[in-house]
Amino acid sequence: MKPVGKLFNKVPYLVRDIHSKYKSIHEVEEVISDFMSYYMLTIDNLIDVFSNNRDNISNFHIKVNTKMPEESVYIDFHNDELDITFEESKDNKTSTQKINSLIIIDILKQEEEYDLIEVFNEIIGCDGKKLFISLTKEKLKLFDPKSKHYAYRKILIEKKGYLENLSTEFSISSEEVYEELYPNIIKAVCKDLNLTYKALAFEIGYKADTINKAASTNKISEQIYLSLIHI
Repeated sequence: MKPVGKLFNKVPYLVRDIHSKYKSIHEVEEVISDFMSYYMLTIDNLIDVFSNNRDNISNFHIKVNTKMPEESVYIDFHNDELDITFEESKDNKTSTQKINSLIIIDILKQEEEYDLIEVFNEIIGCDGKKLFISLTKEKLKLFDPKSKHYAYRKILIEKKGYLENLSTEFSISSEEVYEELYPNIIKAVCKDLNLTYKALAFEIGYKADTINKAASTNKISEQIYLSLIHI
C-alpha cells in the first residue's frame, strides 16, 4: 500500500497501486464524512483509509479505533461513488459484509504469510465473490523465469491448500486463479518468451509440427510439459 495524501489533513489515505487511477482526496473526504456521520462516528475515530484501486477504483476499506454499532455489522450505508467495507482496530474485529483484497492481506500479515502478501499486492484481486488475477494477460508473464510472476505462480501452487481453506472460510472461490495458472502452456510460454512455435520447438528439441499440433489441441505430453517448465 502506498500513501497518496492525508484525508481531513490527518488520516492516511493509501492506495494499492500508485500507478493506477484512484479517487481524489476531495472525492473520498465527502463520502467518508457521510459514512462516519451515518454511524455517529467522528473523524477522530478514523485510523486509515485504503483504496483497492487495482481491482476497483470505487472499492474502499476503512479502519476505525472504536466499536462500530452492532447494527452496522452488515453495512447498510449506500453511496453511488464508493463501495465501503470496514474493520475495527481491535483483536475482536467486526465482520465485514464483503471480503476484499485488503482484508485478505491483513489476514496474511497476521499469519505471517509474507510470500503470499507480495503475490496479493502485485497480481491477485478479490471482488467479494472470488479471487482473480488482476493483471491483464498481456502484462502477465507466468512462464518467463526472468519475471517475478514466474515465482508468484510457484508460490500460489505451493499455497493452494492454504488459499482454498481461506476461500472456504469467507465463502469465496479460488478456482479462477488456479485455472489461469494452468493455461495452454505452449501458447503461454511462446507469449511470455516472445517465441514462435518453430523457435520453441528448436529450444526444447521437438519437431515444429509436433509443437503446432500440441498447441492447437492443448494436448501436451508429459515429456513436452517437463521440457517447457524447465526451458
